[in-house]
Amino acid sequence: MKKLSFVLMLAVLIMPCGLFAQQDKTQHPAASGGMKMESGHEHSMSGDHMKEHDEMMSKMKEMDARLNEKVAAMDAAKGDQKVEAMAAVIKEMVSQRKTMQEHMMEMHETKGHEHMKGSMEKDAGKGKGM
Repeated sequence: MKKLSFVLMLAVLIMPCGLFAQQDKTQHPAASGGMKMESGHEHSMSGDHMKEHDEMMSKMKEMDARLNEKVAAMDAAKGDQKVEAMAAVIKEMVSQRKTMQEHMMEMHETKGHEHMKGSMEKDAGKGKGM
């Protein structure tokens, strides 16, 4: 009887560990509230940031349209024209990637310095209090 009680108690203690191990560790943005944060962030953007965001979205739509046009031409092409159309798609993709990288570097340099400056000012303020 003591063995049975011990085994049952052990099973009850171990079971939550097994259930915990089976849980999905990844959180989806909707489940973690990530979507709320993004929409809240958009509302807190200044007029300049919102304008930059809208311009960037407009440029991305234009880039998508150009790429979609070239892909449609590639799909419709036959023979040697198909190879030329594939080359045009690849060139467009490379061009868009370069453009996006340049934009990201520009944003990193301008926004990164603003962030660093603000962070350094906070740190300097903390140091004076000591």
